[in-house]
Amino acid sequence: MHEPPAVLFARQPIYDRRRELAGCELLFRPAPGATSAPFDGDFATRQVLLSAFTETSLRDVCENTPAFINFGAATLTETLPFPPGEMVIEVLETVPASAPVIAALNQHRLNGYRIALDDYRLEDSGHPLLCFADIVKLDYPEYSTDGLARVIAALRRDYPRVRLLAEKVETHEDFERCLAAGCDLFQGYFLARPAPVHGQHLPSDRLSVLHLLAELNRPDIGFNELSAIIRRDPFISVRLLKMAGSAYFSRSREITSVQMAVTLLGKRRILSLANLIALTRLDDKPHALRQLALARGELCQALADQLLDNGGPGFTVGLFSCLDAFFDRPLDQVLDELPLHDSLRRAILHHEGPLGQILATAKSLECGKLDALDWTGLTRLGLTPNALSRAQRRAFEAVGAQR
Repeated sequence: MHEPPAVLFARQPIYDRRRELAGCELLFRPAPGATSAPFDGDFATRQVLLSAFTETSLRDVCENTPAFINFGAATLTETLPFPPGEMVIEVLETVPASAPVIAALNQHRLNGYRIALDDYRLEDSGHPLLCFADIVKLDYPEYSTDGLARVIAALRRDYPRVRLLAEKVETHEDFERCLAAGCDLFQGYFLARPAPVHGQHLPSDRLSVLHLLAELNRPDIGFNELSAIIRRDPFISVRLLKMAGSAYFSRSREITSVQMAVTLLGKRRILSLANLIALTRLDDKPHALRQLALARGELCQALADQLLDNGGPGFTVGLFSCLDAFFDRPLDQVLDELPLHDSLRRAILHHEGPLGQILATAKSLECGKLDALDWTGLTRLGLTPNALSRAQRRAFEAVGAQR
């Protein structure tokens, strides 16, 4: 039996003022070969609503936060298959204020759905659909500092109940600027980038975590030594046993010791979990950064496991590619402190080799750059669109089990 054509999607997190996850925008493209028709937004929306989540729960994908889904004029007038608590209707900027659109939006609001206006670029409150909006997504790069202040002032004055979301926020400086301007929600890649830090020395808490990562990742570390390092650290031991005992790993008996966990799950998996837990000690970092790093690591591992020659440490490559954001230092400087094999370092820094290709794929999905996926390179590795879809489902399941 042939698998149905895959629908590819990317998930872009939306954060609140505390940098906690408040929702996720889901972006869709038909996989190569799925259709010969030109791409259009209504087709993508129909495909995802009909088939993309038959095997994966919308709540799992969005970590129990609302899914922001793009709607064009045609799909706005159709029946919605998800309840109001699970999704936000995101009205594309190309949608006209026609009579059918106005009637549809009015009905969706009566049914309890929240509505967001996408890619808002006006400098006033003159958009004809604003009266239906619960959220306005400001296209941040389109505004000067003064222009951003003007549009926020106008929207606050005329539509005080509307929440303002700054999208395409790429750096911490962008985030701080939008935060100071009065935005409520933020979408972009800023959380995965290091914050600017002045001074040359790592604080003691970061230094101790870096030393622990170096100890855990020595190339010659064996089962017994790995178990001993974990056992003498109660913080890691307790959390690792909880994660290893989760339903995701489908163990038939309870895991009661670190030695048992290492034996049952294997050195590579335990090492991946221990690395992740060690980074949670950096408690000045938002929980959402840990979730982003976990999701990237799980997707890299799920893709790596499908390679014919065994994918190796995909989770470590994904997780360690986020170390600059955890330590607020250039990534090459952080990796210099760790005893990584040169092939892993090149994969993380330069996207070289199979693991590098996989990491580049995971990062493109995070950024919503579905059109940038290198299908030629992925095909050479034996990774088809359906393989990518399977890996995404597995990664979301793993992240959900470890929340």
